[in-house]
Parts: sequence; C-alpha cells; structure tokens
Amino acid sequence: MPQFSKIAVIAVNAGLALAQTTVTVNVGSLLQQIDGFGVSQAFGRANEFKNLASTPRTQGLDYLFSTTTGAGLTIIRNRIGSGGSGDSILPTSPGSPSGTPSYVWDGSDAGQVWFSQSAMSYGVKTIYADAWSAPGFMKTNGDQGNGGWLCGVTGKTCSSGDWRQAYANFLVQYVKYYKQA
Repeated sequence: MPQFSKIAVIAVNAGLALAQTTVTVNVGSLLQQIDGFGVSQAFGRANEFKNLASTPRTQGLDYLFSTTTGAGLTIIRNRIGSGGSGDSILPTSPGSPSGTPSYVWDGSDAGQVWFSQSAMSYGVKTIYADAWSAPGFMKTNGDQGNGGWLCGVTGKTCSSGDWRQAYANFLVQYVKYYKQA
C-alpha cells in the first residue's frame, strides 16, 4: 500500500507540472454571486451524526457551521425520500392520483430534522430539500429508480392517470411537516 501512495503522489505532481495554467482574478469584475456554501447529511448520514456522543457531535457541528471555529457553512440540502416504508412520507400508493394519500411522518426524516434544527441554531437560514424521484407508483416505469417519467408530464401517460397534482401535494406535505417540527 505505501508504494501505491507514492505512485499516486508522483502522478498527481506530474500532472500539475504538465498542466500549468495561469489564473487571473479580477476582484473588480462581478460575474457570479455566491449565496453560500453548504452540506448534505442525506441518506441516513444525519442519523449517524445525531447518534454520536455529545462531544464529537458538537465538535462536528462547530466544524461545519461555526463562523469562528469552523467552515461557517450557510446552506443545507436535505433529501425527500421516495422509496416506500421508512424512506418516504407516502410509502404506499393511494390507488389513483385522486385517491386519499396516507402520509406517514416520523418527525425525524432520517435525522434530517435534527440536523436542520442544529444548523439553524448556528444561523443557517437556507435549507433546500430535493427529491431525486417521485414515488415509483407515480412514474411511467413504476420504480423510483431506473429512469421513468412522472405520469402526466408532456408526452408521458400512464394507465393509472395523471400524477402531477398528487406529486405536487406530496412535496407540499413534506414542507408542512418540516414547518411543524
């Protein structure tokens, strides 16, 4: 293993020597405004963080969000789950787009509620939540993964109907749960 790390260092250094580039920074020219930098603790990482012992958990939060002893991150990205029981607020199909959904909320969202609240205590005000997919029963392929389209978008139909409004309602409900937390 030590030999590999020496080779990797040599390869990196050789690449730097071959690809010298001049970078000029003009502080008088504004081309893009950056609103902040952030972190995500999606896919269960927030729960792992939350379950740390008190001292390393606090130290980790300080490293991420403190403006005096850490990176001072200002943005969080959460994940809106779509994969069924334990992953989604709508783990089962209501049967049709107009069916009554049976939303399920555990108040934790895989630790993301705790992580968001902890970050907000450091002054974080921007929290994004993104859904990588609609629940599978709302899609043309019947699966939250492997592509597919939301039933009802232009050019995509499903025998179960048009799920666009039901999906919008799903997303609104997710935000409402966070507001209540």
